[in-house]
Amino acid sequence: MHLRLALIPLIAILLTTACEKNPTLAKVGGKRITEKDLTVLGEVNPRLKPRMATPVGKKKILENYVEQTLLYEEARKRGIHRSDKTKQKLDLYEKIIIAQAVLDDELENQIKQYYENHRDEFERLKLSHILIRTVEEESGAKKKAAAKPAQKRTEDAAKKLIAKIKERLDKGETFDKVASEVSEDSQSKQNQGSLGYITLRDKRLERMGWLPLAEQAFALQEGNVSPSPIQTKDGFHLIKVVEEKKLQPFEEAETGIRFRLQSDVRTKFLADLKKKYKVDYIEEKKPASPSPSPEAVEPNEGAGEPAPAPGPEAAPSPQS
Repeated sequence: MHLRLALIPLIAILLTTACEKNPTLAKVGGKRITEKDLTVLGEVNPRLKPRMATPVGKKKILENYVEQTLLYEEARKRGIHRSDKTKQKLDLYEKIIIAQAVLDDELENQIKQYYENHRDEFERLKLSHILIRTVEEESGAKKKAAAKPAQKRTEDAAKKLIAKIKERLDKGETFDKVASEVSEDSQSKQNQGSLGYITLRDKRLERMGWLPLAEQAFALQEGNVSPSPIQTKDGFHLIKVVEEKKLQPFEEAETGIRFRLQSDVRTKFLADLKKKYKVDYIEEKKPASPSPSPEAVEPNEGAGEPAPAPGPEAAPSPQS
């Protein structure tokens, strides 16, 4: 008896903890719709996840879930789930869902394999830079007016400027401060020269013609500044590795890999399955029209001349 009484508070605590981990969001006829239900919905349909991240979007999805639950309960009450028509639809949807599941499974396997086999693509570090241009960057007003071309700065002049900046860094001024003051990359300058996270073959840097920055950055230790300026098509850069090289977690890399692979994986997977399971398209063969016998054809008076085409009055009416 005492043991039973002692277990009651423990059971209550366990039930409370379980409810806290999976809180009830709504009830329909006494049946709970929980946080886990929406989580599963987001996994089934990933496009809903961004909407569920906002209170307004989550509320709308919950309202829709409630409506579907109401319709489901009423359908079962009416016995519609037992009708032949509904069973046919269920069989079809089951086939579609399972077919999509095997495609999802193949894609997940290929995503994991790609991540494991291309780890160098997902090694990244955080980089800042200072740019001194050999071509002065045009302002918005200059671009619109196009009154005169951008003024060029000679390479020697740019080298002298970047050398003076390197001296300031060597004397102890912080990279962030100097970048904010003198860098001629207007975008990163607003963020103390930060270029954010980059990879060794960074597509963004490649588009800008700045891949030499990545190549040298991956040879530096965290906190180090490039010993000498790096030249690109835009001018001369000094770089600093803000955070050392680390492997991007699979969870963060997964979305990008999925976007890159999903079309090719589907195409290749289906091509492989067509080889594995023989596919034959059975064309419906139409019976050949019997050729009229020579005796049944009456020769025209003008032999060798084409027979006149029938006029409109010869065409059967829609009612005939």
